[in-house]
Formats: sequence, C-alpha cells, structure tokens
Amino acid sequence: LLIFDNAMDNIKYALAKCCNPIVGDDVFGFITINEGIKIHKTNCPNATELMSKYGYRIVKTRWTQQKDIAFLTGIKVTGLDDVGLVNKVTNMKLNMQSLVMDAKDGLFEGTIKTFVKNTEQLETLLRKLRSMKGVISVTRMETT
Repeated sequence: LLIFDNAMDNIKYALAKCCNPIVGDDVFGFITINEGIKIHKTNCPNATELMSKYGYRIVKTRWTQQKDIAFLTGIKVTGLDDVGLVNKVTNMKLNMQSLVMDAKDGLFEGTIKTFVKNTEQLETLLRKLRSMKGVISVTRMETT
C-alpha cells in the first residue's frame, strides 16, 4: 500500500494526465519504466487496460493529509447565454488558470480551468455553478 503524504518527497511519482486525479479521488499507482509511479483514478479510461495487462505493476494507493497544494482541474459549463455570466463566474473567487466561453444561438458553452485542493472543494464549486440562473449542465472534465 502506497500512502501519499508528506513523506512522499523521496519517491518519484506523477499524476496521470489522462484522468487528472485530485485528493479525494479513488486512485491506484502504476509503476512505469522510466517515470516512477503514475497515479491514476480508479475509473480512469486507461485503468482496465493497465490492470489487465500489467497487474504486477499496480500499487494500491490512497491519499492522506497533503501539503497545502492545489490540483488543476477542468470544468465544462453549458447554459442559456446571459449578460453578466462571466462576471458571476469570476466573482466566485476561484484560482483560475483560464476561462473560455463561447455563445451561439442563445446558448453558451464554457471551460474553466481552476485549481482545487481536493474533491470536496471541487464538489462545492460544481454545486455553486449548477445553482447559477440559466446553467443547464456542469461536469468535471477528465483531462485538462
């Protein structure tokens, strides 16, 4: 069992870009040939193949209390095009890397790339976005 905490500084690991795990996600470790351990979400699109073909390279992994770090995650938002929508989103005091909104035929589609500390903070953010007037759907993107 590999537990991710403050003692992990001497083990080479990276978060998989295919699923972008964050603290709170169910995860597993995959021992790579040249890049140390890659941490994947258990529901990663690549998980089944990695586990079936390379089961001997899988390490049980879980999170513990982490340093005060943040994880980049993507959020897709769709809804009714409304004046002031971008202002509402930016007033949420997010640590955003980017915000892209496109509107067509009275609907908007947007992508927010933001930093979160864990799944609890992410779920709170998703709930706030869903509660905005005119928002139709809000989903976490698997890749950023």
